[in-house]
Amino acid sequence: LESRLMAPMSQSPISVGGMATLFLATGVAALRLPTVKTYPGYSQVTNVAVPNGNTSTIKYLGSFDDADSCEKACINMNDERCWSYTYYHDDGSNFTFAAQCFGLTAPRFSPTPENNSFTGVVAWNCRDDSDCSFNGVCSSDGVCECNAAWSGNRCEMLNLLPDERNSGYRGVDDGKNTSSWGGAVLKGEDGLYHMWAAEMTEHCGIGAWAQNSRIIRATSKTPGGAYERDQVVFDVFSHEPEVVQGPNGEYVMFYTAQIRSEHGDCNCCQEGVSKCDGSTGPNDCPSKHTLRDNDPSYMAYALKPEGPWSSPQQLWPEYEGADTNFAPVILPNGTIVAIWRTWESVRGSRCYLAIGENWNDTSTYQQFEVELFPDLGAAGTEDPFLYIDAKGRFHAVFHHMYGTDTLDHWWLLAEGGHAFSEDGINWTYTGVAWGDPLDRKRGNVVTYKDGSTFRFTRRERPHLILDEHGNPTHLITAAQYGTGKIPTEVGDNGDASYTMIQEIAHQ
Repeated sequence: LESRLMAPMSQSPISVGGMATLFLATGVAALRLPTVKTYPGYSQVTNVAVPNGNTSTIKYLGSFDDADSCEKACINMNDERCWSYTYYHDDGSNFTFAAQCFGLTAPRFSPTPENNSFTGVVAWNCRDDSDCSFNGVCSSDGVCECNAAWSGNRCEMLNLLPDERNSGYRGVDDGKNTSSWGGAVLKGEDGLYHMWAAEMTEHCGIGAWAQNSRIIRATSKTPGGAYERDQVVFDVFSHEPEVVQGPNGEYVMFYTAQIRSEHGDCNCCQEGVSKCDGSTGPNDCPSKHTLRDNDPSYMAYALKPEGPWSSPQQLWPEYEGADTNFAPVILPNGTIVAIWRTWESVRGSRCYLAIGENWNDTSTYQQFEVELFPDLGAAGTEDPFLYIDAKGRFHAVFHHMYGTDTLDHWWLLAEGGHAFSEDGINWTYTGVAWGDPLDRKRGNVVTYKDGSTFRFTRRERPHLILDEHGNPTHLITAAQYGTGKIPTEVGDNGDASYTMIQEIAHQ
């Protein structure tokens, strides 16, 4: 396990002088003036930068009279590559960061609107494939040539195609909508695509997830087709299923649960009271109810998609905290690498590493408590999904929550994030991977094949469908189409949702 996971990442050295860079990576020998794209009124270091000081990836470059001087200081950094800078103008108000300049040594792009701020992103030549987020190759002239599924200067943006309106899982019972919240998909030996999704009972919306969520399995003949429910796997309460393949073809599920009943606490289909449309109304839940979002995480496995499932094993019985969003990959030797999270009242969702010697023995799972992405401000990132590409590199996608309106409306950041790792231990967060980080209108706009568009108010719980080589072909997300804005408060009938599948460009 140690030999597979603990080897340090290697990166080619770089020497920066003036406005040019000498690239020393194998096969790359080019001099080029880097271009800079600027974003007035945006900051890359909100809630993270330290006045006149450094953090792990944010370096204080000095105090300057203008943004141009800050830009030069970023480009001329000698010890590390400066991927972007943020300068704070001095408006005479004794602002804490007035005239201060910060350089970001991580490649992420996740800007936050902030008064007096000015950000510039430097487009350097790539040195090796890691500068292309391991989603492409670094050409001999220092340009990233992205795989079909990815785009952007650093191959950091998922290349999503116009969507099919009937794709994914849209539960309907007795002619009434049944809301769901994301799902994991694997292709079975029967040739069908099997989805394990969280679904709200009694026609409630996602606002009642802690009261009414259960796990179901649905199937489709095609990866991006319409899925139909085949069975209820676990009753209320069970949530956020993550299903991955074991080394011998097992279906291994990780999920949050505290099984209570086949029915939820809320009833959103009361005659004369409720809308019964997949949303949660003001009188649908008991006046006194417990959120119950710190239920434990479990692992169970089956030899077939339909089960039967093994007796659940609890992860970390002594752990006390929020639902872990536990997301693993299982290596051929049976070891496990995972990302889990906890929730902090001020900083939001914080992600950590976990490893295990035996996927089938949760007592071997170790929690690490060193943050993977400490320089992501509130509310961080959540809902990880991990996979290994054809070349053996690790990747993860997330619900990204650090950016526009992040202080007050983190749940309305309907954007995705991406990170990569060469060894599964050391991770680099690349920033926003889908969605528009500069869009100050809340939600995420999806374009359909007929040319129409729709703005979803929430888009979270990402999963990917992969081909036999480990290349992404479809993005699966929970999509809230209701107008609700406060997920921790049920009752505004705005929380109806379904599980969307959107095709990704692929060869």
